[in-house]
Amino acid sequence: MDPEQPPTQPPSPPAPQRTLITSRAETQAAVLRTIEAATRSVLCLHSDLSIFDLSRTEVVDLLARFLLAHRNARARLLVDDAIWLDTRAARLRALQQRFPLALEMRVASLDDPVGDDATLIADDATVLNMQPTPQARGDLWLNNKPHAQPLIAAFGRRWEAAAHNLPVVPLGLG
Repeated sequence: MDPEQPPTQPPSPPAPQRTLITSRAETQAAVLRTIEAATRSVLCLHSDLSIFDLSRTEVVDLLARFLLAHRNARARLLVDDAIWLDTRAARLRALQQRFPLALEMRVASLDDPVGDDATLIADDATVLNMQPTPQARGDLWLNNKPHAQPLIAAFGRRWEAAAHNLPVVPLGLG
């Protein structure tokens, strides 16, 4: 071994970062940042998903790029009530038609509802967590696996307890 060469060390993981969310504009920017950070999975839960406004053009385009980037990429959306999805999320539902196996939507079980939780998780280290207040309040955690793991486990439990996936085409319109 050459004494002039320093031993190679694996790069250290990036330090966790927390950003407070205090406005609707910051929420929209945090949604984009969270989805941009995703490489394998996007998990989202909210009573109706309206807080994340996932039907905006830039969000749908970003989700489409995410789903096209890797053949195993998955987006799972869990709600208590699908009315917002059916009435206000036409772009998101059109994306579901393009990617019926990669973009899954379910209604949570009555035994384990989403309730006041509002979380968007990218892979296993980025979490956007919103608080149940009239104003946009929450935090965005980047590179923080210990913070994300219990939220991913809770999402998985609710996902498995939920009913089947929502139909890609509403019944009677296919």
